[in-house]
Amino acid sequence: MAVAQKMLEYMGKSSWIRKMFEEGARLKQIHGADKVFDFSLGNPNVPP
Repeated sequence: MAVAQKMLEYMGKSSWIRKMFEEGARLKQIHGADKVFDFSLGNPNVPP
């Protein structure tokens, strides 16, 4: 299945943005916040 089709299914069923946020939080707990990057708008806040 193509990625675009999979995303269409996710958008139709539930909040995939919330799921991505929750998965990021879970991964930060497992691996540490310094090893999980937040690529949402305005992030990551690191020097170029």
